[in-house]
Amino acid sequence: MRVLFIRLIWIVICSSLTLMGVGWGVKYDWPDFVHVDYGFPVKWATHTLITFTGPADQWTVDPTMLLLDIALWHTALIVGIIILEIKYSRSKD
Repeated sequence: MRVLFIRLIWIVICSSLTLMGVGWGVKYDWPDFVHVDYGFPVKWATHTLITFTGPADQWTVDPTMLLLDIALWHTALIVGIIILEIKYSRSKD
């Protein structure tokens, strides 16, 4: 029962980190190029707010990088579950 609870907690934590990592935005306030980059650790989208010629509202989205970002977070989830399984299967023996 305890193993299932720990596994559930790990899944909830990794799912929350995935959502935060995908939605993480960093605003760059450069004089001629104000934009927000989304994604951690892989940047998958850029929202351009201001350019040299004036205000802009342009999104540049790279779906491949989004999938790579999500894959990295899910890999961490799977590796964590494997480590938990190995740890608790040894403690039963």
